[in-house]
Amino acid sequence: MEKNIIISSRIRLARNIDGQFFTDKIDNKSAISLLSDVFNSLGDDFTCLKTKEISNEDKESYIEKHLISKDLLDHANISGVALSEDSSVSIMVNEEDHIRLQCILDGLNLKKAYDIINDIDTELSSNLNYAFDKKLGYITACPGNLGTGMRASVMMFLPALTMTNNIGKVANSIGKMGLCIRGAYGEGTGALGDLYQISNQSTLGKSEVEIIQIVESTVLKVVDLEKEARERLMEIKGDEIYDNAMRAYGILTNCYKLSSREFLNYVSTLKLGIGVGVIKVIDEKIVNDLFSSVMPATLNKLAGRILSEEDRDKYRAQYVNEILKDTKI
Repeated sequence: MEKNIIISSRIRLARNIDGQFFTDKIDNKSAISLLSDVFNSLGDDFTCLKTKEISNEDKESYIEKHLISKDLLDHANISGVALSEDSSVSIMVNEEDHIRLQCILDGLNLKKAYDIINDIDTELSSNLNYAFDKKLGYITACPGNLGTGMRASVMMFLPALTMTNNIGKVANSIGKMGLCIRGAYGEGTGALGDLYQISNQSTLGKSEVEIIQIVESTVLKVVDLEKEARERLMEIKGDEIYDNAMRAYGILTNCYKLSSREFLNYVSTLKLGIGVGVIKVIDEKIVNDLFSSVMPATLNKLAGRILSEEDRDKYRAQYVNEILKDTKI
């Protein structure tokens, strides 16, 4: 059941160049020079893209897949992103900070994600002079990132805690430990499809290893709470959950039109059914990947054209039909 609850892990590092203004005040010449320096340091393992040269559809798709942020677009003339071949690693240049490195992996894999991104960070630091203070650590645009400059976050699927109105209690509890819980797309977003991010709120005063340990231990406690909530729901509403999951699978594999909101509601219901064992699937990752692959901009990319809202709903339904029809055992 743990694989059903924990979707992915992300490590993000914030870095800045010593002696340079932060991105919102940096001059164009210095910014473009930094962009070139970072791209040249990465070599052939990455696809390096200047933001102003990325199509609008690709920009939106990258945001939907958490590969870039909207802040990067605010500095389009001087910013860029480098993507690894499998898109597990992305490096944004001239976003809020001069450099934002991140690695996203499936499951609870914070340590592995950190090892990957730390190796890249070490390589970059050999060519770039990072802003660092012996007492404060890495100097960042946001004071909350001072210290290690690291955010460790885990994406979780928590439908039972949501349905039992216990998410607020969880948020208050982990808040006392210096962690926070947010919607799938960060601060200020709702919990689309019952997806939440749990991450550290500050990076000062703790090492990278300590931050990872705190986040991982908290995530595992939340997993236990979600399991308990699911068990209670099955005792009280087992038949309803079974029926809703089967209906959701039927709709997702047979509908003609499917809006984003409908998809999120139905796929959440389906995933809960998978998690409590009323529906068996070959590989749940196929279901998880749908969360980002059927969002508007990504669907436009898949279709190879800009779709109207109605055509997009039809294309989403067709795509989901095809992906899910052979997944159920």
